[in-house]
Amino acid sequence: MEPGAVRYFATTIHEFAESIGKENFTIIGEITGGRAYAATILDSTGLDAALGIDDIADKLEFLVKGWRSPGNPDTEEQEGYFDLFRNSILDCRRNHQWYSKHIVTMLDDHDQVGVRHKFRFCGDDARSIRLLPAALGLNLTSAGVPCIYYGTEQAFNGADHRTDDDSYSDVFLRECMFGGNFGSFLSSGKHFFNEESEIYRFLQEVTHIRRENIALRRGRQYLRQVSESGLEDEFFYPQPVNGELHWVIAWSRIFAGSECLCAINTDTERELTLWVLVDSGIHAEASSTMNCIFSTNAVQRGTSVSVKQLNSSAVRITVPAAGFVVYR
Repeated sequence: MEPGAVRYFATTIHEFAESIGKENFTIIGEITGGRAYAATILDSTGLDAALGIDDIADKLEFLVKGWRSPGNPDTEEQEGYFDLFRNSILDCRRNHQWYSKHIVTMLDDHDQVGVRHKFRFCGDDARSIRLLPAALGLNLTSAGVPCIYYGTEQAFNGADHRTDDDSYSDVFLRECMFGGNFGSFLSSGKHFFNEESEIYRFLQEVTHIRRENIALRRGRQYLRQVSESGLEDEFFYPQPVNGELHWVIAWSRIFAGSECLCAINTDTERELTLWVLVDSGIHAEASSTMNCIFSTNAVQRGTSVSVKQLNSSAVRITVPAAGFVVYR
């Protein structure tokens, strides 16, 4: 559709929605041509958000798998996933949180344009399914409008390695959920929808926490420096070493004086304990603490950590192997 037709469509639909009391009806566009072009189309047509195609899914997926930088706020490059949500000024956006509010982020999708052999997040390696909760935790509690592609909540892998026919891989991105000739995991005729499955229950819990904490939905976002030692000059933004990053990635969401600290561990073998910087203004009191409101290790939930005056303010947290935690 050309922009004029899209503009007419979006205006008409928004007017109708408002006429029946729906003031915030969202229209999402699938826009090819890169992020900058998508931003221009949204501005000129009145669409509310764009699917996070281009390199957003790639940066999200492979950050969790330990093959990408999370970004570096000390530079102006858009190298990592977190860089994408802080560079609105560089991209001439009118709003410092433009990407947070107008880009739909996801792990899996039905197209994967430009990819030769296609598969879902879990389809490339046995290690990936262990990292799926970390990936979904990152997707649901970082900036952007999170979207879950059907079947990801059942850990579909979108892969059939019995054939090297790349064109056939496109079919397996559309596996049958309720029986059919090509279910996930090389199956046929299998009914997959299971509300008791581990990933489904994980999504239930994290979306509930997201709904209960406005900072996780609308808060400003800050990638956090971490330190194994806690020494003042040994806090760094995590970066790959020899092309790999199996470490803790931590970020804060801050809204109206409230901070939620989230972290994932991209190491599938080791539980990691380290110091993470937090907001020194919010945690100015000497007795300040943060409570664990979610962890993939249920034993941690409800525990608290003290905020120490290290490099301004920091907390010492433990993130399970391939895990995800949220402190408030």
